[in-house]
Amino acid sequence: MRGKYLRATALVALLSAFQPMAWAQQEVIATEAATVVEVQAGVLSYAPSFFTAFSPSTALDMVQRVPGFSLSGGDEQRRGLADSFGNLLINGARPSNKSLSLQTVLQRINAGDVERIELIQEALPQYDMRGNPRLVNVILREGAGNSGSWAAVARLSESHRIGPGGEISYKTQVGSAEMTFGFEGGWQGNLFRRRESLYDNGGQDLAELRWDNDQRHFQEFIPTFSLNWRINDTSSLRTDLRYQTWEWRRNHRSNVVDGTGADLRFEESSADDENTNWSLSSTYSRDFSDNFSSETIALVTREEWTNNPEFFSIYLPTTGFDRASIYEGEGEYKETAIRQTFSYNPNDRHAVEFGGETAVNSRDTDFTISVDDGTTVTMLDLPVSDTMVEETRSELFANHTWTVTDRISLESGLRYEFSEIEQTGDAEQSRSFTYAKPSFTLNYRQDDQNRYRVTLRRDVAQLNFGRFASQVDLTDNNSTLGNPDYVPQRTWTLEGEWERRFGDGSFSLVIGYDSIQDLDGWVPIESNGTVFDAPGNIGDGSNFRVTTNITSPLDNLGLSNAVLDVFLEYYDTNVEDPLTMVDRHWSGYRMWELRLDYRQTFPERQFAWGWDYFWLSDGEIFRAQEYRVQGFTDGDLDLYVETTRWLGLTLRAGVDGVINNGDDRERVFYDGSRADGIIDRIEYQNESMGKTFYIRARGTF
Repeated sequence: MRGKYLRATALVALLSAFQPMAWAQQEVIATEAATVVEVQAGVLSYAPSFFTAFSPSTALDMVQRVPGFSLSGGDEQRRGLADSFGNLLINGARPSNKSLSLQTVLQRINAGDVERIELIQEALPQYDMRGNPRLVNVILREGAGNSGSWAAVARLSESHRIGPGGEISYKTQVGSAEMTFGFEGGWQGNLFRRRESLYDNGGQDLAELRWDNDQRHFQEFIPTFSLNWRINDTSSLRTDLRYQTWEWRRNHRSNVVDGTGADLRFEESSADDENTNWSLSSTYSRDFSDNFSSETIALVTREEWTNNPEFFSIYLPTTGFDRASIYEGEGEYKETAIRQTFSYNPNDRHAVEFGGETAVNSRDTDFTISVDDGTTVTMLDLPVSDTMVEETRSELFANHTWTVTDRISLESGLRYEFSEIEQTGDAEQSRSFTYAKPSFTLNYRQDDQNRYRVTLRRDVAQLNFGRFASQVDLTDNNSTLGNPDYVPQRTWTLEGEWERRFGDGSFSLVIGYDSIQDLDGWVPIESNGTVFDAPGNIGDGSNFRVTTNITSPLDNLGLSNAVLDVFLEYYDTNVEDPLTMVDRHWSGYRMWELRLDYRQTFPERQFAWGWDYFWLSDGEIFRAQEYRVQGFTDGDLDLYVETTRWLGLTLRAGVDGVINNGDDRERVFYDGSRADGIIDRIEYQNESMGKTFYIRARGTF
């Protein structure tokens, strides 16, 4: 335990050492920047001229260049609406709820229609923070007329397949209503190459070598429609409709030889998955007075998917076809939610929000797996393969924002959730849960450069419907049993943040500690004499984490109009392994994550270039009879060049995966329980998709 905190202290010192290089550039906002950046209590306001060097064509290009801000749509994977509120406002109101992504909303706004962009840095009564430490508020200029934007891209993979794609949107004003029509879609075809080696006899002897070619094809089409209607001076209605259809296909070929190079078998598999889904959300807002208003949000989502018969066939060098496994499945997901919120602002120092939400959700899954030996087809019995999960979840909530002084604000809230989950089919069970989720955030603004935040909150994870049903991965020869008995993990979080602004740059340091009850993991379950891995609760755990974000202009290094964004995160997770009773990291989590984003512009030449780099440390996965290490090798480096010289277009050419030596994976299989430590065999794999070249054009009309 002491070593953990020594490592964390060393990390904080390392991050702090980086600061002087950035701060030396500019301790205060420069006079020339004052014309484009206005400073108010808790709010920075950026004029369009601040973003000129980045040659933005849409509001998304501008928001992505706000120093120290990262766009987040909230936890859109959670059911219901309570956790789906992102950190974006359009003219002071949230633009969408789950039906459309915030990126899509911003891509539809021409940069020329933006009057300014505000960065709200602390909880203020006039803004609905919804638990976000920072918000961006995009203010549109009045009288903006009809406008549109488009983008087209062509990608070339190392398999020499061209993947075209694009998007287009058009906004028009009809009376007091604004309507936006959008469409996006495209095709991609990537070839994954794998090399595998399998060692048996406790991992000592080379038994197999495998070479895989995995050709994939993906296509999707997404039409959208939005209506923003100002009914009168006191009420408005926003409706978003999104429809998506996609298809994913795979053709997989494997040659397998033994340790001497002699042919063992040839494997072939194919998959064809289809999905259609649509989502409709409507938000009705009404002002009853200057300080009292209401908001009603309704959401309906429907999704259907089909896994057409997937064949995994094995051919022997002497006899030909040997056997085939056949997987086939289908499913349906439904979500219906309604949320009612009332807001009361008694004065300029207090804001109160209260209300309730109800959501009804269900997931129906059915799949079969069979074996064809060339003569007969035999159905296999896999438990919990046909099941339906239904949930009714409600919550009451209340939030209070209080500006204690001109420099101190307090945001507090309480959510009380109660739900009932019923499972039918292969497994039948009904359970009820009730949880209280309080939260407190204290903000202190020392001056225009330094801000501090302390947050204490309790969160309760939602049960993943997919974990109630069994799953099969024929390619990896891996089965996971559905578990109707696992419960949601609960987390208490204590988090502190320090943010410092320096000119056009920013630095933030977040230190957090998470204490978890009933941590999600993998547990062994025996069925019909076979031990399966299943999702389940593995005990209490903890997570100590440090996160830093830096946006730094590089003029002092002689790189004019150059900006470097740095994101670095450290996780130190801990849980007692339920099999070995020894402390270990959480399954699937990485200790380190690094993101670098560099861009330099040459305005007089209407030219820019840049790169971004992403790296993860190795991750571990602990299952009942398997230990797995996931590597990321050299990370992911992307390069691009960009120009706005011709026809008012933004043209970009780039390559993704510049240094791509593949991702490594090691799987250790045990003879019996992993706790016994008796290794049966070890598998090593390297997988690579290679480089992807692309050309993209964007414009407005």
